[in-house]
Amino acid sequence: MKKTFLTVAALALTAAAVLFLAIDINPDRVRVIYGSTAFYDANGKLFHVRLSPDSEWQIPIKLEDMGTWLPAVAVGAEDGRFYWHFGIDFIAMARAVALDLFRGRVVSGASTITSQVVRMAVSEREGRKRTPLTKVREFIMAVKLELSMTKPEILETYLNLAPFGGNIRGVQAASLIYFGKSASQISRGEACLLIGMLKSPTLYRPDLRPSSARKRRDDIIELMERKKIFTHDEARRAKLEELPRRKFELPQRAYHYAELILSSNPDLAPSQKFQTTLNLEAQTKLEGILRTSLNDFPSDITLAAGVVDNKTADLVAWVGNARFNYRQNVASNWVDCGRSPRSPGSTLKPFAYLCAIDAGDMTPSTLLADTSMAFSGRAPRNFDLQYRGAVSARVALSESLNAPAVRVLRAAGPDKILSLMREAGLRHLTQPANYYGDSLILGGCDVTVLEELEAFTSLASLGVHRPLRFLNDTVQPSERLVSSEACWLVSDMLRYNGELSLFARGTLGRQWRMALKTGTSYGLRDAWASAWTPDYTVVVWAGNPDGTSWNGLVGARASAPVAVKILRIISPKSSWYDQPENLISRKVCSLSGKPPTALCPSLKMEWAIDGVTKTFPCDMHVVKEGQTVVNLRAGFNEQIRHSNLSLRRARPELAIASPIQGASYFAAPFDNERRIPMKSEGAADRVWWYLDGNYIGSSLPDKTFFHAVPDGEHVISAVDGEGRTSFVNIKVFTPGKREPSELLF
Repeated sequence: MKKTFLTVAALALTAAAVLFLAIDINPDRVRVIYGSTAFYDANGKLFHVRLSPDSEWQIPIKLEDMGTWLPAVAVGAEDGRFYWHFGIDFIAMARAVALDLFRGRVVSGASTITSQVVRMAVSEREGRKRTPLTKVREFIMAVKLELSMTKPEILETYLNLAPFGGNIRGVQAASLIYFGKSASQISRGEACLLIGMLKSPTLYRPDLRPSSARKRRDDIIELMERKKIFTHDEARRAKLEELPRRKFELPQRAYHYAELILSSNPDLAPSQKFQTTLNLEAQTKLEGILRTSLNDFPSDITLAAGVVDNKTADLVAWVGNARFNYRQNVASNWVDCGRSPRSPGSTLKPFAYLCAIDAGDMTPSTLLADTSMAFSGRAPRNFDLQYRGAVSARVALSESLNAPAVRVLRAAGPDKILSLMREAGLRHLTQPANYYGDSLILGGCDVTVLEELEAFTSLASLGVHRPLRFLNDTVQPSERLVSSEACWLVSDMLRYNGELSLFARGTLGRQWRMALKTGTSYGLRDAWASAWTPDYTVVVWAGNPDGTSWNGLVGARASAPVAVKILRIISPKSSWYDQPENLISRKVCSLSGKPPTALCPSLKMEWAIDGVTKTFPCDMHVVKEGQTVVNLRAGFNEQIRHSNLSLRRARPELAIASPIQGASYFAAPFDNERRIPMKSEGAADRVWWYLDGNYIGSSLPDKTFFHAVPDGEHVISAVDGEGRTSFVNIKVFTPGKREPSELLF
């Protein structure tokens, strides 16, 4: 008998040993959790969650991010000897066997946290049925898992895999859904409520069976008090906590930003934790401005916009469609218009000027012809259907004139400009330059808001290009495309001086500056605005997702005000760019914009790139028949020439009406700026004003221009659109310093 017993025992031990050796577990497989795709902003805030591959809400987090009470209560309630056993709690097993035999049925189990991890990570994934053999297999795997994973790792895995009713799995998702806060923030009572659900997630759900949930919670609180995890007062306060009355929704912010991340990373696993560059505060501001701005548009018109940090090329805010609402099943509202190719209108003109200035062929004062010209059988006209004749490059770009832009394109080279655009990020420009022709900078191509953001960020970064960054853990290469001096000049040419209401001007302030370029596509289908400061770049698009036109889709009216608001709120403390090292100020002819000769009647100061900008002298003022005349270059056709000459004969001479020639001005006692009113008579088009040869501003012919003039003797001069000049000599005094010879104000 004894020999038989020993034989059976030996065989049992041998079988157990064989079974132990035969059953193996891969700890790396256990660690893998196919959770929800979760998106975090640059500051670590969760802003968007997608269902896991198993259609569950599951957000894995580190044990140290679960707070104090969840791990402590889980161990205390589920596996009191967790830190002492090796996967199998023999004491609990013996107690369970005795109790089951006494009751005649299974009333208590002996599962440990480790064995439950094996069940959820291995058995359930393999679809194994709950049989005694499966139980034995799980215990063997639990022992082996203890040899390859630390206790904290096992506990972390357990709390991330634990079910909490419905399709909720893991303590982080459960905390967010039941309490509206992360696991690290929940209280003692809330921790006991969640851990209490593990016994039966459906029976103890607080939203379905609050009475059962409360009783189960209080039982665990009392257990924690008996185990000295809670003090008596802590347990009493925990029982007084209210149960959650409703479930919270997991964050679904920035839907199109999340879609952008996923489409940009197609090879990543379906469940992933993304640390993005989005700034939730900036995103909230952008969404609020766009949502308010929609009130000015019909219901079928929407907005798309993005914000980029110029220092890092990080996309910090993105709205692909301002009318998006995931609760509404409106097909057009789901379209990410910011990634849909659309005609950019005139927004790409700065890149033509950038090439010309960087090559040294142009400065902001270079004279251009806004006159009729051949253009694929048509003549490009401006938005207002008028030509302005001779204009400076600064005026041509800031007022987005079409004919001068085409002339710049041809002179600088379409291939060169197209190459710059592509390098800057305009990836939809896939055709050769001759395919686009002159329309390349008039909107005859396709770009996206995302591409424009990248391209204008290169300009706003003074010529340094970096692909836009969406994820914090990526490193983007950088490349200099053009000189910082050329970018500085183009930005200066586009510094926003638009017509604003007194309220808006007071809101923006005098010191805050930005650059702005608008665009309107042919047929009024797209309205664009690209705006930037040294710190941020913003691009706004307005239109109908299906491409239908609307007469309000004009860049300056539809998108520009929105872009100004966004940039003013996102970048309220931006200053302006420091002057690049090789940028110099030089005297040029007020008409031609070239270095002056002795024949030039009026001079002004303008920027140039030292060692790059061409130094050919003015060739527009020449001597004919003993008199200095203006010699118009090619591009200023005969019709315009004769029109200008007849206009000169009919119009009175340009004269400065204020200030008065030879007058002495007494500065008002409280006028610290010593502003002098300046007004002209007989001017053609805009009037440019100069103080002692330095350009100080411009005005319309019928408007008074005010500017500060210091004490002393000065020369005030004016130049009109035809290059005519006039000047006066004045004196300015401060009260008490010197008696004036003539008191005017």
